[in-house]
Amino acid sequence: MSLLSWTIVPDAPFLRLTSKGVEQARPIGKGELKASFDRQMSTAIRYLSVNGAKILKTAKDFDSSLNSEPYVVLTSEGADFLEGSLDGLQSAYDLGLRHVQLVHYVQNPVGDLQTERPVHNGLSNFGKQLVKELNNKGILVDLAHSTGASIDHALEISSKPMIWSHSFVTKSEQSWTQGGYMSRGLSEAYAKKIAARGGAVGLWALGASFGGGGLDGYASEIIRMVDLLGTDHVMFGTDEDGLPQGAVIDKLAHLREVVEILAKRGMAEKTLKAVAYENYARCLKVAMTITASS
Repeated sequence: MSLLSWTIVPDAPFLRLTSKGVEQARPIGKGELKASFDRQMSTAIRYLSVNGAKILKTAKDFDSSLNSEPYVVLTSEGADFLEGSLDGLQSAYDLGLRHVQLVHYVQNPVGDLQTERPVHNGLSNFGKQLVKELNNKGILVDLAHSTGASIDHALEISSKPMIWSHSFVTKSEQSWTQGGYMSRGLSEAYAKKIAARGGAVGLWALGASFGGGGLDGYASEIIRMVDLLGTDHVMFGTDEDGLPQGAVIDKLAHLREVVEILAKRGMAEKTLKAVAYENYARCLKVAMTITASS
């Protein structure tokens, strides 16, 4: 493994797990999310440095990762650490942040999230400005946890392909009132919209969301998603080690086993490579490529 997304979760200290799912545990004071982000980012950079993994910062770094030199893409699960201002984005970029999920589990100034009652009717004005600035700066936009209205707004604004890093694909759009993991489903219609703009959709490891079946079940769902969205728009998702319970994958070596299962079931090598790493790498590289029109 030579390219890995390493996620900072700014709102993690402020969450709790209930019978209805993950929710905000208490009001969050000014500066707390930024402090949490800074603390986690510092820890991640120090850990990666000690273990010899480089942080991917330029499009040229992809060439090194393809030659089996380990690189890590620093990611934030939620842009709430910006606290409604673009002022902190440059310093995060300078540290190596190259992939930003717009929302997570706490109410925020960016946009609506799947697991709470909508308050912005999609993305806020700040959220729309943020998508443009992420494009301009060369940071991949991640739509996971966003509502359908937020996805539509982002698709209208973004000049670059975007991803949905993790969850599962459902027949119809889900609602925040469903609670638990069910509210996290991405409808086939929105998955196709993301794919049509060149993006990719990642499958997480929560077995119950795709019918269980262990690693074989995960492989079966990947095949279904490829049939639905096409070879260039499906990827192994994040949260492979971030689920509290019910995950069919609990270590990265299991992803290699999924590859072996898919190969045995006849998936073409081209498709295997695309799902395992090329689709994410392509979206990230395009996002990081700055043009005069960006």
